[in-house]
Amino acid sequence: MVAPGADHMAHLLAWAIEQGQTARDLLRLPFYHPTPEEGLKPALRDICRQVHAETPADQGEGFPPGA
Repeated sequence: MVAPGADHMAHLLAWAIEQGQTARDLLRLPFYHPTPEEGLKPALRDICRQVHAETPADQGEGFPPGA
């Protein structure tokens, strides 16, 4: 990963993998605003769409950053 704050995002993803969490599980976590980690939310939503997993109701595209 090459991005500002990539070390934080990589740590979050590694921790999630170790815990056996899904993209949907990660979307339920609080993503504070503004942080680089909240940039993962669109990718997590896309993963949910691709695997036909329901996105948590309060984490759709219309919700503001950090929501």
